[in-house]
Amino acid sequence: MAARVRRNWLGLTCVALLVFLYAPLVIAVVYAFNDSRRLTWPPTGFSLKWFNEIFSDDLFSKALTTSVIAATLTAVVAGIIGTAAAIVFTRRRSRTARALEGFGLLPVMLPPLFIAIGLVATMNVANISPAMWTIVVGHTLVAIPFVLVVIVARLRTFDVELESAARDLGAGPRQVLLRITLPIVAPAVLGAMLLAFAISFDEVLITNFTSGTQSTVPLYVLGRLRRFIDPGANAVATILLLVPWIALAIGALFLRRSGGSRAVGESA
Repeated sequence: MAARVRRNWLGLTCVALLVFLYAPLVIAVVYAFNDSRRLTWPPTGFSLKWFNEIFSDDLFSKALTTSVIAATLTAVVAGIIGTAAAIVFTRRRSRTARALEGFGLLPVMLPPLFIAIGLVATMNVANISPAMWTIVVGHTLVAIPFVLVVIVARLRTFDVELESAARDLGAGPRQVLLRITLPIVAPAVLGAMLLAFAISFDEVLITNFTSGTQSTVPLYVLGRLRRFIDPGANAVATILLLVPWIALAIGALFLRRSGGSRAVGESA
């Protein structure tokens, strides 16, 4: 009896936690399709006019373009740097490599405001004006730790005997890297890059300090909410919700493929 009561309480606690986490998201999405301009409950009807209004807004189009470009560049840069660093960290067992790996993961433990202020101070000292590349640098600092975690985890389960066999057959270090290592870990790299894309697309605090006059989708939402509150902001929030989730879902598929490739290699 006591065990059943504990299970019931645990179940109720889990349900309450899920409601607490996801109820605001559901409400935000529901209001994005509300027919009325007023945010009253229950919604008065179903309509797509707020999405039509958003996509016909030139400011939103420019913000969306900026977000996509910044997120794509961040994914590419973080993927290249993260992959190169992960290979070094997993192939060299020295204390220096372990220390550098720890420093590479440090930004994820720092407050984003601290990183943003540090970037602004550096830009002022170096007399650098805000531009697209400053946005990408800020986003890359935040995204690299997540890329490192994914790729390092994959490389540490990588069968290094495949590389040894390739060297025994006469392949040089460059051939081993391009023909053995990278093709096998490519799904994990692509998944990590999509994760970096999702992080960059949704980033707001660092972007606010490094973008200057440029606007991204999160900054567009903040600016719109300062002027007025209507379901149009919910429509943009729904887009902000869907794009990172879609990127993460695609990344999860690549990571799953990476796991399947590893299982095939181990069975062989």
